[in-house]
Formats: sequence, structure tokens, C-alpha cells
Amino acid sequence: MVIGITGCPGSGKSALAAVLAMQGWAVVDADEIGREVVETDSAVLEDLADAFGADVLNISGKLNRGLVAQRAFSSPENTVKLNDIVHPSLIRRLKSRVGELRSENSNAVVDCALIFEWDIGDLFDTVVCVQADEELRKQRIIARDGRSSGDIENLFAAQLPESEKIKRSDMVFENNFSADKIGEFGLHLSSIDGSTDE
Repeated sequence: MVIGITGCPGSGKSALAAVLAMQGWAVVDADEIGREVVETDSAVLEDLADAFGADVLNISGKLNRGLVAQRAFSSPENTVKLNDIVHPSLIRRLKSRVGELRSENSNAVVDCALIFEWDIGDLFDTVVCVQADEELRKQRIIARDGRSSGDIENLFAAQLPESEKIKRSDMVFENNFSADKIGEFGLHLSSIDGSTDE
């Protein structure tokens, strides 16, 4: 079984995926795959430098991800540029990983904020949306990443509204609580498929 976890930034998607990992589920992190793409795909790096300035690459050719993010999320047009460059390779790799896990009959959870934006909901047996109040999400992002309010607003604007993610998901978990509540929901998800009892 493959479960997709979506939600807006700061909702707690990764925390829920971590709980399932402790139950023995394989975890695929879309953000990690994205990092692989911008670290290993030379064509993507060249396109990013063309789109956002040669200075986004350091002297050794490594990407300054913070600088790219700052420029990419500064306007809707720049966000589209970033997505058009990175997402095709990222989505191909993500689909390949999911295919490998299915061929191994593995139970897996995919931590992927943009399931619906990328129109890949049919990859998963169940899609769970992790929901949290907007102000709480902002506080979590500030504590975790030190982003400014403006950066956070741009980050939120680059995704579908939370209400739309909720509407399209099979299940919703409200994460305005403690880690214990995430653990309880993780146990509930683990019980969906009988093969997780081993």
C-alpha cells in the first residue's frame, strides 16, 4: 500500500511520515528528491542559472538553494519558471521510486506537499491531508526555517489553498495538537492495511 501525505507548509506532513516510518513503512520524501535533482542534474542546474542568474551557482557549480528560493518565490511568474525547470525531473524520479516500492510489495508513505498541484493523486491508494491553522503553520515555519513573513506568504501562495487540498483528499488529519496526536493518527493509518501487522 502506498499512502500520499499532502498539506500546506508547516502543517506537519513530515512528522506524520516519521511516525509511519517508526511503524516500518518505507518513506519517500519529495523534497529530498528535489534536492537530488538540483544536485545531480546538470541540465536543471544550467536552466536555473539561466532563469535566476549565474550567481545562484557557486564557484564549484553547486546551487545556492536559498538564493534560488528567494528569487523564485518573489513573484508568481518566477515560481512558474522554477516549477517548469525542476518539476518534470522530480516527478519522473518520484514515480519511479513509487513503482519500485510497489514491485517489492512494500508499504510506503510519500511525503509530498504538491500531490494535487502535480496531478499525481492516482499514484496513491490513499491521500491524507495534514491540516493546521494558518497562524500555527506560520509560527512553525519561522521556528524551523527563520523565514520572514513575506517569504512565508509567497510560499503559501505558491500552493493550492488548504481548503482545496482537504476537498481532494481521502482523509484529513487536523494537526493543531501535540506529537502524541500525530502518533495516534499514524497508528490508525498503519492499521488500514493488514500486512502492516507483521
